[in-house]
Amino acid sequence: MAAYKLYWREGSGSLVVDVALVLCGASFERFRVDTRAGENRQAAFLALNPEGKIPALVLPNGQNMSETSAMLVLLDETFPTAGLLPPVGSAARADALRWLMLMATTGYSAALRSYRPERFGGEANEAARAAVVAAADAESTRMFAILAAAAKGPWLCGAAPTIVDVYAAMLADWHAPALALPAIKAIYDGVLAHPAIGPAWRRHEGGTA
Repeated sequence: MAAYKLYWREGSGSLVVDVALVLCGASFERFRVDTRAGENRQAAFLALNPEGKIPALVLPNGQNMSETSAMLVLLDETFPTAGLLPPVGSAARADALRWLMLMATTGYSAALRSYRPERFGGEANEAARAAVVAAADAESTRMFAILAAAAKGPWLCGAAPTIVDVYAAMLADWHAPALALPAIKAIYDGVLAHPAIGPAWRRHEGGTA
């Protein structure tokens, strides 16, 4: 089978897709995109993802994908025995999809506003930037409180880890107050201790290849 192609950069949602590909045992190549140099705005990358966002994934059949959560669901469908998500039809799967979409639509968006307030009306002055960041951080805090209260233990959806736990750990790494919640800290520590996840985590969050 032809390899997947993952277009990634540090500190982005490409981390969780990288982990998913590793857990699936998929053959894939990594292509780092230097967003500071504007590579994500060049024609070659825009042909993969017209929004210019990271990550982008090229499937073995040559089809392009964007949106991290969509990639995760597709990989789960393609590699059903990898256990990225709980089994189809299970109550745990319903929970996993619920929290995955919450984190994708609320948590990731809040993190982006916190780190890049100038994109969301915070470019006028320092007070405007601070207001954007404060609102975003409050939204992240509320979301993590919901996840912590819903966590089945030891993982978000029960006894077995899923890719949703990796997503939660990634967002918690970007929002330090989340780690004060015991349920979230347990998930975070468990993800980092997982032998298949460590190298990808260091590549994306620690800056090492």
